[in-house]
Amino acid sequence: MVYFYESKPTEYSTPYQIVTGKDKFENDLLIKWSYKELNYVWFHADKYSSGHIYLKLHPNQKTIDDVPQEVLDDCLQLCKSESIQGNKMPQCTILITPWHNLRKNRYMNPGEVSFKSLRQCRKMECGTRDNKILNRLAKTRVELFNNVESTLNEAKKTKNGDFFVNHIESNRSNLIEEEKLRKLAKKNQKKKKKQSGDEFIDDTPLET
Repeated sequence: MVYFYESKPTEYSTPYQIVTGKDKFENDLLIKWSYKELNYVWFHADKYSSGHIYLKLHPNQKTIDDVPQEVLDDCLQLCKSESIQGNKMPQCTILITPWHNLRKNRYMNPGEVSFKSLRQCRKMECGTRDNKILNRLAKTRVELFNNVESTLNEAKKTKNGDFFVNHIESNRSNLIEEEKLRKLAKKNQKKKKKQSGDEFIDDTPLET
């Protein structure tokens, strides 16, 4: 599945879309099916495993130099929080590069990438975990669960840079409701499994 967040640090901020895969397999799908019109910038913890975080730049923006620092802080914090090692550290270096600079071949393991040009890679420092930022982002999260690869494929065919902005906006209510139902079904399944296990517990006292 793929998660979509909205970065809007203040009431008056212009919103930005942030995208990440649930795991290394979805991250590979994002690398495979993304396209230059999406205008994605990739974030990843330097020297540590972490989530692959994508920030969608606005059409008139070319680099992160055009992005407000508060939005970059959202990406840095989200990336650091998705790293087991990085999340424990008081400070973590985050590697940043445009999506089109990522290189992936069939010999690489899931989640592994290299770069076409190191000159297009930049580094920024992310400080201690900021729960205020992470909680704000979590409230905006929308999950794309069904038909992930086919949807990514459909988007690439259109070459529409705003495909996912429009898709999430048009389907937000349904996607949120579907996620609630999945969580409820999972909770009920755990409850049923626990009750089933309790039925096999024999409370009969042992004879001595």
